[in-house]
Amino acid sequence: MQSFDCAIVGAGPAGMSAALTLAERGLRIAVLDRGQRAGGQIYRSASQSPLPDASVLGPDYTKGADLIARFEKADVTHLSGADAWHLGDDGRILFSQDHSTHELHCREMLLCPGAMERPMPIPGWTLPGVMTAGAAQVMLKSDATVADGAVFAGSGPLLYLIVAQYLRLGVAIAAVVDTTPKDNYLASVPLLPRALKQARQLAKGLGLLNEIRRSGVPVFRFASKLQVLGHETAEGLRFVAGGKTHDIAAETVFLHHGVQPNLNMTRAMELDHMWNAQQLCWQVVTDPFGQSSVPHVSVAGDGGGIIGADGACHAGQLAALNILYRLNRITLAQRGTEAASPLAELAAMAPFRAFVDRLYRPAEALRLPQEDDTLVCRCEEQTRRDLRRGFDLGARDPNALKSLTRCGMGPCQGRQCGHIVAGLLSDWRGDSAEDTGYYRLRSPQRLLTLEELSRFDHVTPTQALPTRQQNEAPE
Repeated sequence: MQSFDCAIVGAGPAGMSAALTLAERGLRIAVLDRGQRAGGQIYRSASQSPLPDASVLGPDYTKGADLIARFEKADVTHLSGADAWHLGDDGRILFSQDHSTHELHCREMLLCPGAMERPMPIPGWTLPGVMTAGAAQVMLKSDATVADGAVFAGSGPLLYLIVAQYLRLGVAIAAVVDTTPKDNYLASVPLLPRALKQARQLAKGLGLLNEIRRSGVPVFRFASKLQVLGHETAEGLRFVAGGKTHDIAAETVFLHHGVQPNLNMTRAMELDHMWNAQQLCWQVVTDPFGQSSVPHVSVAGDGGGIIGADGACHAGQLAALNILYRLNRITLAQRGTEAASPLAELAAMAPFRAFVDRLYRPAEALRLPQEDDTLVCRCEEQTRRDLRRGFDLGARDPNALKSLTRCGMGPCQGRQCGHIVAGLLSDWRGDSAEDTGYYRLRSPQRLLTLEELSRFDHVTPTQALPTRQQNEAPE
């Protein structure tokens, strides 16, 4: 069967940047993406925003339209609406598209699965009406849909950004409940001098906070003991701030306290992973060019460690240069010359990222459930009490606990509960995160039907149309 030179999974900043770099050298590239249009989460709908004026979302969003436009003109096979569920060590990828199963082969794989929001397992976090700040952005970017009178709770740049975007659109906000611990400010001070080299990024963050402050929306700082009110649906948020308990009525509660790499794809391929103590999450082990522990597999963007959209673009370019070298399209010297600029950009960003990670490190009381009846596994409806019972019965690692309680066996395959379960077990065992480990994952990475599997075909470079042909309007 004919093979693509490289298959890229994910069409966010990293995937698009890599595809452009590879296409410029004439490689046969396939880009698989769940979305109908390229952009990923950060640049979702940037090329065709439903908002009358997309500039309200900020320049970091609107500049994505240029990247998408260049990607869509490139000689790249863009398989949109393609959900990859098996990535083999033989270069085979199986994916679902249009309710059918498809297969392609490639010499090199570049995984760009992006990030997911860190779950906040507080009492009531699974009630209807409780969503993540990222979900608020998806609704806004995709459909220009907003939630009037919502409470935003948590901390971090994404939370402040979506609040500012709501305010620019004139959407009423009930309150902003900032959970950044006071100790975090003190702990991040030593990192500030080096972060000042990224003055533009600091100014942008301060600008968002000032924008929120000037709006007159109630802002509660150093909040703790969060609890979503309500029985059948969310009715508000209860928390402690300033030594007092506050109840804020709202039908919608948006939660956020950072993001973490989306691990299911890299875990299912059994790539080596490491615990990132700075970002309190697991991430795949790669070299500076995104090369993983499996020779033909590279990882770029937030899926390999949180670096942000600009960093993801540089990481995608570096991974592409390494793939070109591995395929003998450029020499080692050429790779070094062309990699100098993106490597320098990532190095310049690192101090600011370290400062942000330390400042907005989530409190353990929000990262791990504190109440026995708080749900941990939404798919299998397992509470903290259920998991503790399994631990007391002898399940000492995530896989043993999964077997005993079914926690992590649902449709999301542990995406939501994986880090929570590992964190709880680490505490109960009194061990490090590395010793506790993580779920063992396998293909398929999504639910499949026999009907879908019965409709099977192969995708080859000669059969597939490049992106620019797919998106051309008929004459």
